[in-house]
Amino acid sequence: MSLTLTLRQRALVSDRLREDFLQTTFQHLPGTVVRGAFAAAWLAEHGGTADSNRLEFLLLFEGGVRFGPLFRGGPPTPLSIVSHKYRIGTGDKECADLDFDQALTGLARPYCPTCEVPLEPAKGMRGEKATVSRRTSVAINEAGVARRGQIVTRDTLDPEQAFRGSLVADDPALLDRLAALGPVRVGGRRTTHGTAEVALDAVPPELPERLADGRVVLRLRSPGIFVDDYGRPSRDPNLAELSDVLGSRVEVHGRWFRWVTIGGWHAASNLPKPAELAVAAGSTYVISASGGIGDGGLTALAERGIGLRRCEGFGDLGGPFPLEQGARGRSEEGRRTAKAAEALAKRVGISLNGKDWAQCQGPLTSYVRGEISAADLVGRLLFVPLRVQSNMRKLPQRYDASGMEVNGKWRR
Repeated sequence: MSLTLTLRQRALVSDRLREDFLQTTFQHLPGTVVRGAFAAAWLAEHGGTADSNRLEFLLLFEGGVRFGPLFRGGPPTPLSIVSHKYRIGTGDKECADLDFDQALTGLARPYCPTCEVPLEPAKGMRGEKATVSRRTSVAINEAGVARRGQIVTRDTLDPEQAFRGSLVADDPALLDRLAALGPVRVGGRRTTHGTAEVALDAVPPELPERLADGRVVLRLRSPGIFVDDYGRPSRDPNLAELSDVLGSRVEVHGRWFRWVTIGGWHAASNLPKPAELAVAAGSTYVISASGGIGDGGLTALAERGIGLRRCEGFGDLGGPFPLEQGARGRSEEGRRTAKAAEALAKRVGISLNGKDWAQCQGPLTSYVRGEISAADLVGRLLFVPLRVQSNMRKLPQRYDASGMEVNGKWRR
């Protein structure tokens, strides 16, 4: 399921404790925060975890549901991606690509092969960014009086922002129960902050990317907590765990990772959680299985996640990550798409010199780019003859520059 939390108040999702009286915030909602928000709403409704309610609480928050991280835009950039260090100048004007994913192409050169601009690991998140406001106030002591000489600055997420991610449960009834708990309060200072509306949609989670040679790229959207067979922190996912999920022996062919320390606060006990040594969000692994990894294996990995404390959102996996093109690459892609749209128009009976082509060029171009709904747009809004609509619905979704299906022949 796809979970959307829309903030109706400012939210403080503190990312770390600091000693300089500056309290910063995550620009996304980690799975631990999402889980804590729903757990607090459940506890407020039931007044605690009495024996009659304890089983439902355990099913919802101790393993029956996996709470993934929620993002305003895209997930963290994979650590396997290297990008142009300088984006203004010859690199952006002449190069076909600004990003290179080493998980797909192998180790990248230290310089761009076209413009010789240095390449460095990409950072941050792509797409729409969360908006954050900063407020400074005087610190208050236990007596409710301002502390002399102490000023506190807090960053908060602005209201009216929607954060989206995944919510997975074996029993759909558990998801219905969570939806009924909304609205919830996320983050800290919940008496005045963090009210969010809850929306669930029947959208399956993104599947990890499978390469042409059968290997699979695992891209972590949240930190991963991995241990070896002796319980020691590990840089790689546990191979025995992956083998159990995929049903055959698993091997790791490449890794791009960074160590981080994960802490947190357990609200129910009012105690800090134990610190864990983990790999950072964006860590990437290329794996293969001796028996192959089919669609069922990809679905199992996407729904389950990898590593420990998965119900809290750790070990969440994402799908293919879009790479940024340079100006030449965008131009080449535009020419390829236009050529494919023209070939497709001829295939379904639209003359390039006729009125239908002037009306259908835009929707056909969108259709070639992968927007299958554009076929209905052509027929419904532009009054294309029924024979054209019928022909288009029989066609595959993606085409190469000649207008042929990418992975085979025309579908009859």
